Amino acid sequence: MSGAMDNRKIILSAYAAASLIIWFLTRSAINALRLEWYAFRRIPGIDWIQEGVPFALAAATFVILFFHPRATTFLDEVVVELKKVSWSSREDVTRSTTVVVICIIVASLILASFDLVWGKVIGALLKGNWT
Repeated sequence: MSGAMDNRKIILSAYAAASLIIWFLTRSAINALRLEWYAFRRIPGIDWIQEGVPFALAAATFVILFFHPRATTFLDEVVVELKKVSWSSREDVTRSTTVVVICIIVASLILASFDLVWGKVIGALLKGNWT
């Protein structure tokens, strides 16, 4: 369990990020309901609901994840595996990106020329111009 202690900050950051996502999505959903349905706007204490429910769900998400040993173990294993990844250098990424962009441009030009030629051929066939 010493690996979990080393990665504790990263794991807590992941829990906080998940809680923030839950807060944002819940608040956005309640706000959308409030804007769309007149009856929903008339609920007493809708302002408290719009602010309190997302906060409560976010807090509950954080607490559940924090005290769930399988979630901590899973995230610890993810962090350990990500630390083993060998990342490409900046030069390698730049070189690969340049090759991909050039290949896309060449393929686009080839397809555009085929499209232009076949468009002229089909247009001539439909007009009846065989010359």
